[in-house]
Amino acid sequence: MSAPKGVLVLLSEKTIDTSMTTLTELERDALAEIFNISVGMAANVLSQMVSEEVGLSVPVVELTTQQLAKHRYLAQEKRALCAVHQIYSGVVTTEAVLMFPEENSLELVRLMAGSDLPLEQLAEMEQDAMAEIGNIILNAVISGLSSTLNLTFEGSLPSVNVVTSENIFSHKQALEPNNDHAPVLMLTIDFELRARQVSGYLAFLLDISSSEKLIAQLDGFIQGTQK
Repeated sequence: MSAPKGVLVLLSEKTIDTSMTTLTELERDALAEIFNISVGMAANVLSQMVSEEVGLSVPVVELTTQQLAKHRYLAQEKRALCAVHQIYSGVVTTEAVLMFPEENSLELVRLMAGSDLPLEQLAEMEQDAMAEIGNIILNAVISGLSSTLNLTFEGSLPSVNVVTSENIFSHKQALEPNNDHAPVLMLTIDFELRARQVSGYLAFLLDISSSEKLIAQLDGFIQGTQK
């Protein structure tokens, strides 16, 4: 069975207002390139951690809604997902979520810890190991975003839980509660350990104020007037 594919970067808002969420072609291309570089940094870190080649595709940026995003997750992935959440605070505040199919998380732990450990010991290590993997990958991505857009973030400790495609946006610690009609900016990138057929999903959720500030900083980057 082939692995599901997709890294999704999601920028969520409280209300539908397309004047605030519509991106120009230049903004879409710039954002895709920024995340292409920063996700590439994360892929290099993960490759070193697990001694496996990590493949990436060319990113695609799309404006959609939380409801449609959940439908796409569901179409790609019907299994439970092991999710690592971190809050990054600053001028732009975001909730970052890294997800792997739950049945594949033990495989990642095995790659990270070594194949000689018994299954029971791997299972005991799973939550802590996934928190470490998520922290390193998310920090690499946030670092790339920070350096490119001149933003400063302070990260929380990672938390790990199990989600499904239908409740990705509704966990208790979410910055933005589940809102099917909220607009979503979705960046799709294949991000997988090819030899082991493990794929990951990456989402960033922002409130309306942070979305506006991120886009303003993005425009400054494009125009060469970034503060």
